[in-house]
Amino acid sequence: MRLSLAFALAALAAAPAAAQVSAIGPFTGSLQESFEGPQVIFTPCLTYPAFGGAATLCTPNGSNCHTTSGWGFMCTIFPQTGGKFFASIGGPTEIIFSNDIFTFGGYFGSNSPGGDATFDFYDASNNLISSEIALFPADCQWRWFGWQSCSTAIRKVVITGINTSGGGYVDMDGLEASSTLPAGCNPGPQAYCTSGTSTAGCVSVISATAHPSSTFSTPCQVNVSAVEGQRSGIIFYGLGALPQPWCTTGGSSFLCVKAPTQRTYAASSGGTAGNCDGGLSLDWNAFHAANPGSLGTPFSAGQDVFLQAWFRDPPACKTTTLSGGLKMTIQ
Repeated sequence: MRLSLAFALAALAAAPAAAQVSAIGPFTGSLQESFEGPQVIFTPCLTYPAFGGAATLCTPNGSNCHTTSGWGFMCTIFPQTGGKFFASIGGPTEIIFSNDIFTFGGYFGSNSPGGDATFDFYDASNNLISSEIALFPADCQWRWFGWQSCSTAIRKVVITGINTSGGGYVDMDGLEASSTLPAGCNPGPQAYCTSGTSTAGCVSVISATAHPSSTFSTPCQVNVSAVEGQRSGIIFYGLGALPQPWCTTGGSSFLCVKAPTQRTYAASSGGTAGNCDGGLSLDWNAFHAANPGSLGTPFSAGQDVFLQAWFRDPPACKTTTLSGGLKMTIQ
């Protein structure tokens, strides 16, 4: 096995998008691809199921898939392990998984005029999660690069060479992926359900700083941003999720929380009337300290709660607009 290990974690430059992806060292995943199937010579996709049938691996710019037992160009590279490795001879390599994964990694190298590659991670809706840069020289040596996403599941990985060869010539072998959350990886509160658009064009965003504790021992602040300014509103919660349309006709809001629900405190959104600079907030611990008999109490670890914001919007149906939903899990 030819291997140059300095896990290269220090050589990662991250440019995160919607969610955080972090570098990790070598791991053994539940899904693996070492390219030991029939040799592939200049085809648009790997001609056998990738990762044991859990993914497709293609080169969307053309028939650029290539597996080989050795490849000489600016230098000669051999498999990291086994009898073959993979590279695109032009343009990016695209790996699409049929189910969610949370970790991805493998050994990468280059025999082209330049090294380095960009790894773009996408969710199931094809939204960019994060773009990561792996820095490695074009010296025909193998180096490990791996990542985990704790907050958003990965469905697609696009690997593009940063070189003068059209984005290809990123050699890869010993790929690993896992469909389970890594140990110690605790995703934060999860947004779900579509936020309504107010008559002023505001699309509010609900979030929380952390999951709440069953003993209220750690801070948990719920925030709703991009609310229409100078509107009265509340944050409410329940123990089950929907969605269902808020109005039978018209309107863009959904009710995302299943009855019964618990209203918290009414408040003004502040900001400027007609603008989207208002907001609502809730100190989860303070509310329950003041209302010990509120819905769901006493809470137990592992229990889910679902939150949503409601605010006045007189021209809208039911004279109100709703945020999307937020799922929190009691710790």
